[in-house]
Amino acid sequence: MKKSEQPKASKREDGVDLISGMPDHILLLILSGLPFIEDAIRTSILSRRWRYLWTSVSCVDIYCYQGRRNPGNFKRSKFKEFVYWVLVNRSVDLDIFRLCCSNYYGMSLIGRWIHIAVMKNVKELDLICTPKEEEDVEMPHCLATCGSLKVLRLNLDGCGLILPNFMGFPALRVLDLTCVDLLKDRDLVKDFLQSCSSLEELSVVECSIWKLDLLCISCPNLKKPSITNLENESLCSGVKICCPKLVFLDLKGRIAYNFSFECLDSLKEAEVEPKLMSNPISVFRRISYV
Repeated sequence: MKKSEQPKASKREDGVDLISGMPDHILLLILSGLPFIEDAIRTSILSRRWRYLWTSVSCVDIYCYQGRRNPGNFKRSKFKEFVYWVLVNRSVDLDIFRLCCSNYYGMSLIGRWIHIAVMKNVKELDLICTPKEEEDVEMPHCLATCGSLKVLRLNLDGCGLILPNFMGFPALRVLDLTCVDLLKDRDLVKDFLQSCSSLEELSVVECSIWKLDLLCISCPNLKKPSITNLENESLCSGVKICCPKLVFLDLKGRIAYNFSFECLDSLKEAEVEPKLMSNPISVFRRISYV
């Protein structure tokens, strides 16, 4: 008597995994959800299908200490080559580029990385660095004129930022400055903000701007300004806001003692937290109608 024939194994039981059989756009969503680009690159060894898939990931997140238990073993030259390699091998435009490179490199090199990202039509740039020898950071011309950039976040760990003296950032909607020294650009700060015609959200956290003067914010489309100086004593003594489309206002620290408004009929909500407030009546009287 013949033995009953065993059913043939399906392709799934033959070793082909379910994930590799998914469409490219699903696989790219999976790779985009990984915390760092290094993790996405490691998938290239899985099969031919995965070999170049990571080059189509539109979000690149590079952190100099990622995966290193001992930062003392950090290899500057290898990291520099890795950043170049990742940026140059992109097969699609960049939606998001996040880079944390500590204080290992000067702005000439960081500027070249930014230039490559701009050439890839980056939409969101998040840079955390302390430039080598605490040099001032001049805003790259290519970045200021980038027509695709919508979100810019800079954390310079207290180093100076030299703003452009021309109208730029035609598409910028969100600007986030953390621990940035603007003391050397007293007049440019006002002119720079005024030139950002598309800016809707502004965040200034523990930044040195200037002493004994007002921070003037005049942006035609700004809706959500947020200024915090709980620790930094080098911030200006007050703020004057002229934003006809303002909806939400957030002021924390010493800056919240002295503020004035113009064209503020659209304001719906305000959070004002003066540090060591001695006379709350005088502070909140100015926004009593909100």
